[in-house]
Amino acid sequence: MAKKKRTDCVQTKSNSSSARPIFHHRDNAPTDPPLAPDRLKRIDWHELELVLHVIAAGSVRAGAARTGHAIGTIRRRLGRIEDKLGAAIAERSATGFILTRAGKQLIQRARDMERTWVGAERMKSGDALQGRERVRIAVTEGLGTYWLMPRLVEFQERHPDLDVELICDMRAADILNDACDIAVQLEPPPEGAQARHIGTLHLMPFASDRYLQTAGVPRSIDEWPRHRLVWQEADQVASHLLPYILGTADPAGLIAIRTNTSSAHFRAVASGGGIGILPTYARAVSRRVRPLDVGLHLRREIFCLTSNEQTITQGVQSALNWLAQSFDGDLYPWFRDAFVHPRDFEQALSPSNVISLFEGFIDTLDADEAI
Repeated sequence: MAKKKRTDCVQTKSNSSSARPIFHHRDNAPTDPPLAPDRLKRIDWHELELVLHVIAAGSVRAGAARTGHAIGTIRRRLGRIEDKLGAAIAERSATGFILTRAGKQLIQRARDMERTWVGAERMKSGDALQGRERVRIAVTEGLGTYWLMPRLVEFQERHPDLDVELICDMRAADILNDACDIAVQLEPPPEGAQARHIGTLHLMPFASDRYLQTAGVPRSIDEWPRHRLVWQEADQVASHLLPYILGTADPAGLIAIRTNTSSAHFRAVASGGGIGILPTYARAVSRRVRPLDVGLHLRREIFCLTSNEQTITQGVQSALNWLAQSFDGDLYPWFRDAFVHPRDFEQALSPSNVISLFEGFIDTLDADEAI
């Protein structure tokens, strides 16, 4: 789940009319006893669906926005659910929600009912693929949009029995609370998650030829004041490095365009909006941007996370193997732990290697000029 500045504390009334919070605060993982099966059966599908939405959204307020209900309605319905269970379903921590054991049981029941309902609907419609397993992969927006999605098509063709959901979001997914099956992120893994390092993201300044022909080619960051800069402000972007990148603690007047998504950021740079920090693989997928040698290189570890409590299914394992190959530094040198300059790995590229994989996805030069 993403980092949360604030998580709503929901109040409801029990049978004794005393107020109690639905989401309590506790720093350690819950150790409460499991619910009896008969209590879980008291919760119908509509109530389970509501819990799924709120937990996935990360807060009661966000859950209300997601479902279109008023916050008060969400609070009352969650209160009734906990009254039926006789237990809290989630608690608050410094990083967001922590599901109690009762909450985890409830989520598992919701997932089971969801699979049963989807299977029944497919049987009614005569869907030949009714046995598909859903695999949910959360990934940062840039890696998901520009790197994994074009490769995902081929993966799904090799595994037609899988229903793959690629969740592209700059917020880190809450892998511990079942927000996804696999998370690929740049933030260090939370305690309790099973994680492995699968690659390294290297970043450096890029600009378009259109911009450089007008503004000139900078040779060092000391020349930043003479240029327009583009910056992405989002979760999992190392904004604390901005003073280092700009060479000053006062960025006022140096940044011309700010964006909150990787796709808009790339487009701003590729369209001539200014100089921006991009992953080095940007040159492997597009000729619209050119790396700039100003002595600035950044690196971020790429982590692949699963939940320790999760049973790894065959579909999830296949996706894990695919992700490991997708970030294999031997195949794709821009993901090696050691920095490889784009001019060096460009010599290894060929139409059958990488660039052709993205033709038609990232605009060609002629198509871009026509816009």
